[in-house]
Amino acid sequence: MKQSVQSRRQFLRNASLASMAGISVSPFLLELNTVVAMAQQSVPTDYRALVCVFLSGGNDGHGTVIATDAASFNAFTTARSGAPGLAYTQNQLLPITLNTPQSGRTFALNPYLTGVQNLFNAGRAAIIANTGTLVAPTTKAQIQANSVPLPASLYSHFDQTAAWQAIDANGGSAVHTGWGGAMADLVATMNTNSAFTCISTAGIALFLSGLTSYQLNVTSAGPIPISGLSQPLYGSQAGSTSLASILTNEEINLFAKEYEVVVNRSTAAQATLATSMLPAGPGGIPNPPQILDPTTNKLVNNNFATSMQTVARIIGGKSGLGVTRQIFYVVLGGFDTHSNQAPQIASLLTQLGGGLEYFDAVMTAQGLNDNVTTFTASDFGRTLTANSNGTDHGWGSHHIVTGGAVKGMDMYGTYPVIGSNAANDTGAGRLIPTTSVEQYAGTLAKWFGLTDSQVKQVFPNFTNFGSNPYMGFMG
Repeated sequence: MKQSVQSRRQFLRNASLASMAGISVSPFLLELNTVVAMAQQSVPTDYRALVCVFLSGGNDGHGTVIATDAASFNAFTTARSGAPGLAYTQNQLLPITLNTPQSGRTFALNPYLTGVQNLFNAGRAAIIANTGTLVAPTTKAQIQANSVPLPASLYSHFDQTAAWQAIDANGGSAVHTGWGGAMADLVATMNTNSAFTCISTAGIALFLSGLTSYQLNVTSAGPIPISGLSQPLYGSQAGSTSLASILTNEEINLFAKEYEVVVNRSTAAQATLATSMLPAGPGGIPNPPQILDPTTNKLVNNNFATSMQTVARIIGGKSGLGVTRQIFYVVLGGFDTHSNQAPQIASLLTQLGGGLEYFDAVMTAQGLNDNVTTFTASDFGRTLTANSNGTDHGWGSHHIVTGGAVKGMDMYGTYPVIGSNAANDTGAGRLIPTTSVEQYAGTLAKWFGLTDSQVKQVFPNFTNFGSNPYMGFMG
């Protein structure tokens, strides 16, 4: 707790210095004072939360974390020279320095990830290199010899999204349990009210589907109400009263009985969440600052940050919800950039970087930065070579983990050799992952509180990647 208090004080001190220097302090920074005051009134218990940020469509890892040593950068710019805006120059990139250098390599972030660079330099963000769906460690020679099992339907949005989110790399039609939901099944007893263990701001997600746990869907307006109960049914309060009466009747038919259970559970959860989650804005969780849209050069709202604000509001109400373990699912969509990639990625990564930095500031102000870990996931990476002014579906990609418990300012896993027909290239710069989803997710699960045996239970292929597959990026 001492470290958390110090980080909050340091954050506000920096904001004060900015104000004294003649910089206008935004309403967001001013509202953080309220959050800090509320946080100092209660010492966090053993609370932990994971926030999955799914970059839907397949994020371009090649253009997110870029190797800037001469050989790598030349290969990168050569491959993308025909695509307007995708062959960045060195002075456009945001350099990062690793605590553990990779021999002969230097790195930088995409020009629009200033927020991530700030977190990285503060030691609260790390890069997980070349991660993707695998059944077992895989080499190019093994693929060519057809001597290693591969995930089903590589390069397919539906199948690879399922493979990333399911409990094994061949998820989808045969598997209906996600690894977030599977973890929730194991930790649900740690919560007084298990209804608030799995929460999505983006609709139903395979990631949060468990065998015994279930997911609650919310929006920036709060819990989703049941139509006909939250407002008069067909304009008639009597109609709503009749509907409520039907839902409280004891059903005999098993299907009707189960439906009644689900509806009543949802109604109760809605009521509890509505009174427990903190409000948005003054007196609650500060509204996200606007971002400068690089495509219009105008200030706009950051919808992704608003979703992260919703997560923060729920976390802020954790005491009223009776939870010590929570798993959240947030989506930032639009990454299927077959064309017009440069402006799309500029806008999306501006939202991502700004939203992650905003959320980190709010968690720090609440004294919970060490208790909440945010990580990215995506369908797959994209090709190194350009398709006119975009890129095609790939395989491995680079991901970002943020939070106070992250061993930040470093890169974990092996960054690939960049170039045509490289050892880890299946063609067009489609990277063969060197880090599996199981290793990435298993490391997060261990921090979340699962035992080694429970990690193996959630991830059946975990031990395929060695006797100790944990990656070490969590403190």
